Amino acid sequence: MVFTTIFLFFSICYNKNVINLPFFQKWGQCIIHMKKYQIALDIGATKILGGVIQSGQVIKKIKKPTQPKLGRQTVIGNIIKVIKKLMEFGQIEGAKLERIGIGIAGQVDNKKGVVLSTGNFGPDFKKVKLAQILNTKFKVPIQVDNDVKCFILAEAKSGAGKGYKNIIGLTFGTGIGGGIIMNGEMWRGMNNTAGEVGHMKISGQWIGQAPICGCGQKYCWESVASGRAWQKLYKKYSKKKANEIVVYNIVTGLINLSYILNPEIFILGGGLMEHEDILSKIKKEFLSRCQLPWFKKTRIVKAKLGDEAILLGALI
Repeated sequence: MVFTTIFLFFSICYNKNVINLPFFQKWGQCIIHMKKYQIALDIGATKILGGVIQSGQVIKKIKKPTQPKLGRQTVIGNIIKVIKKLMEFGQIEGAKLERIGIGIAGQVDNKKGVVLSTGNFGPDFKKVKLAQILNTKFKVPIQVDNDVKCFILAEAKSGAGKGYKNIIGLTFGTGIGGGIIMNGEMWRGMNNTAGEVGHMKISGQWIGQAPICGCGQKYCWESVASGRAWQKLYKKYSKKKANEIVVYNIVTGLINLSYILNPEIFILGGGLMEHEDILSKIKKEFLSRCQLPWFKKTRIVKAKLGDEAILLGALI
């Protein structure tokens, strides 16, 4: 009753411009137009990137080391610290935290918000009930998903994939991550692992023995076509040789995916795509090796949203 009376008082006075003092104007606006914001995190093995999102725009970003070698509790502690820091910014702006979205590298049960396993976080970071932990701490809805699925959701909605219904998004960094949208819907498969294309086997090019992937096997796509693979070749041979081999291997994977899924567009992101001319070399190689004429209509483009893609996608 008291709150209702105060609300009506400020509503009438503010709308009729009766109260002109800055103090009353500020609080009148706060009551009538309570702003809301969301927090999103992109959690990788090296760093946690956090952002404050308001009206679909990232208005504040911070970074903090993930420190996976220090164990599970350290990683969770760092996640909480980033969220608290971002909440401080939101409170300064006079807004209310609405929800938190998380994009994390690894296999995720997106329905329960559980991180089942990760490739580079250490053996103890398994079956982590991250949504439950953060909900208990911050008392707001939490959603957790695989980072590359967040990436492609954002690119499809407002980035390079806008207007397309059949999209494959790929990130080339330490490994190769993938997300697949078919007929306008995210294709998750039986347990949300559809799109883990970095571990599909290819007979690509290499010098010497085939490298062993982080998963322990040979002939994984990411072991011969990722940013890490490029770095190995560059250090041992040359930039020219690294480009030649990695571009060939990337295109081998793109052609395989084209035969299986027939996408309208490939959206490529990650650190490797920042290398000069790498995208143009991939396009040229793809066109030269296409056997089916309709593959030549498949677009290959660079991601548009940069490091904000996973943040924005984590809230979709």
